[in-house]
Amino acid sequence: MDDLNKMSLGNPSHRRGFLGWMGRVGVAAIGAVAGVAATTKTAEAANWRCCTLAKPDNFCRTNSQGQYICPSGYTMKTWTCCSGSGSTRRRYGCGECTKGRDCWTGPFACSAGWTVNPNGC
Repeated sequence: MDDLNKMSLGNPSHRRGFLGWMGRVGVAAIGAVAGVAATTKTAEAANWRCCTLAKPDNFCRTNSQGQYICPSGYTMKTWTCCSGSGSTRRRYGCGECTKGRDCWTGPFACSAGWTVNPNGC
Protein backbone atom coordinates (compact mmCIF):
# COMPACT_ATOMS: atom_id res chain seq x y z
CA MET A 1 0.00 0.00 0.00
CA ASP A 2 2.89 2.38 0.75
CA ASP A 3 4.19 1.89 -2.81
CA LEU A 4 0.74 2.73 -4.14
CA ASN A 5 0.62 5.90 -2.03
CA LYS A 6 4.07 6.95 -3.24
CA MET A 7 2.98 6.69 -6.86
CA SER A 8 0.67 9.31 -8.30
CA LEU A 9 -1.67 9.26 -5.31
CA GLY A 10 0.75 10.80 -2.82
CA ASN A 11 0.32 10.23 0.90
CA PRO A 12 -2.90 8.81 2.40
CA SER A 13 -4.24 12.24 3.30
CA HIS A 14 -4.07 13.27 -0.39
CA ARG A 15 -5.73 10.10 -1.56
CA ARG A 16 -9.08 11.26 -0.26
CA GLY A 17 -8.59 14.51 -2.16
CA PHE A 18 -7.62 12.56 -5.26
CA LEU A 19 -10.68 10.31 -5.02
CA GLY A 20 -12.89 13.32 -4.42
CA TRP A 21 -11.34 14.99 -7.44
CA MET A 22 -11.92 11.83 -9.51
CA GLY A 23 -15.53 11.81 -8.34
CA ARG A 24 -15.97 15.42 -9.42
CA VAL A 25 -14.32 14.67 -12.77
CA GLY A 26 -16.64 11.66 -13.16
CA VAL A 27 -19.72 13.78 -12.47
CA ALA A 28 -18.46 16.47 -14.84
CA ALA A 29 -17.75 13.87 -17.53
CA ILE A 30 -21.23 12.39 -17.17
CA GLY A 31 -22.71 15.88 -17.33
CA ALA A 32 -20.66 16.69 -20.43
CA VAL A 33 -21.74 13.49 -22.15
CA ALA A 34 -25.37 14.20 -21.25
CA GLY A 35 -24.99 17.74 -22.56
CA VAL A 36 -23.50 16.52 -25.83
CA ALA A 37 -26.25 13.92 -26.17
CA ALA A 38 -28.93 16.54 -25.50
CA THR A 39 -27.33 18.96 -27.95
CA THR A 40 -27.06 16.22 -30.58
CA LYS A 41 -30.65 15.19 -30.02
CA THR A 42 -31.79 18.82 -30.28
CA ALA A 43 -29.74 19.31 -33.43
CA GLU A 44 -31.18 16.16 -34.97
CA ALA A 45 -34.70 17.19 -34.05
CA ALA A 46 -34.15 20.62 -35.58
CA ASN A 47 -32.70 19.19 -38.78
CA TRP A 48 -35.13 18.39 -41.56
CA ARG A 49 -32.80 16.98 -44.17
CA CYS A 50 -30.01 19.57 -44.21
CA CYS A 51 -32.23 22.60 -43.47
CA THR A 52 -31.87 22.93 -39.69
CA LEU A 53 -35.32 24.45 -39.40
CA ALA A 54 -36.49 26.59 -36.50
CA LYS A 55 -39.85 24.76 -36.28
CA PRO A 56 -39.26 21.25 -37.70
CA ASP A 57 -42.24 19.90 -35.78
CA ASN A 58 -44.50 22.68 -37.09
CA PHE A 59 -44.59 22.71 -40.88
CA CYS A 60 -46.56 25.55 -42.50
CA ARG A 61 -49.95 24.96 -44.06
CA THR A 62 -50.22 24.66 -47.83
CA ASN A 63 -52.74 26.19 -50.21
CA SER A 64 -54.71 24.30 -52.89
CA GLN A 65 -51.69 24.43 -55.25
CA GLY A 66 -49.42 22.84 -52.61
CA GLN A 67 -47.52 26.05 -51.88
CA TYR A 68 -46.60 26.83 -48.28
CA ILE A 69 -48.40 29.83 -46.81
CA CYS A 70 -47.50 31.96 -43.82
CA PRO A 71 -49.84 33.32 -41.18
CA SER A 72 -50.76 36.98 -41.41
CA GLY A 73 -47.82 39.27 -40.59
CA TYR A 74 -45.17 36.64 -41.45
CA THR A 75 -43.10 36.31 -44.63
CA MET A 76 -41.56 33.13 -46.09
CA LYS A 77 -37.77 33.34 -46.26
CA THR A 78 -36.10 30.53 -48.24
CA TRP A 79 -32.72 28.94 -48.92
CA THR A 80 -31.40 25.65 -50.32
CA CYS A 81 -28.94 23.03 -49.12
CA CYS A 82 -27.48 19.73 -50.35
CA SER A 83 -27.48 16.46 -48.47
CA GLY A 84 -26.47 12.87 -49.10
CA SER A 85 -23.74 11.32 -51.20
CA GLY A 86 -23.48 9.52 -54.50
CA SER A 87 -26.87 8.59 -55.93
CA THR A 88 -28.66 9.83 -52.80
CA ARG A 89 -27.33 13.41 -53.09
CA ARG A 90 -30.24 15.86 -53.29
CA ARG A 91 -30.88 19.61 -53.14
CA TYR A 92 -33.60 20.64 -50.71
CA GLY A 93 -35.54 23.86 -50.39
CA CYS A 94 -35.94 25.20 -46.88
CA GLY A 95 -38.16 27.96 -45.55
CA GLU A 96 -39.25 29.80 -42.45
CA CYS A 97 -42.29 31.98 -41.93
CA THR A 98 -40.73 34.79 -39.96
CA LYS A 99 -41.18 38.40 -38.97
CA GLY A 100 -37.39 38.75 -39.03
CA ARG A 101 -35.29 40.32 -41.77
CA ASP A 102 -33.91 36.96 -43.00
CA CYS A 103 -34.38 33.21 -42.66
CA TRP A 104 -32.23 33.07 -39.51
CA THR A 105 -34.02 35.82 -37.58
CA GLY A 106 -37.29 35.22 -35.71
CA PRO A 107 -39.83 35.18 -34.40
CA PHE A 108 -40.84 32.12 -36.43
CA ALA A 109 -44.38 30.85 -36.98
CA CYS A 110 -43.70 27.65 -38.95
CA SER A 111 -41.16 25.99 -41.24
CA ALA A 112 -41.17 24.41 -44.68
CA GLY A 113 -39.07 21.93 -46.61
CA TRP A 114 -39.25 20.38 -50.07
CA THR A 115 -37.06 18.57 -52.59
CA VAL A 116 -35.67 20.86 -55.29
CA ASN A 117 -33.55 18.32 -57.19
CA PRO A 118 -33.97 14.61 -56.38
CA ASN A 119 -31.10 13.66 -58.71
CA GLY A 120 -28.23 15.74 -57.36
CA CYS A 121 -27.08 19.12 -56.22
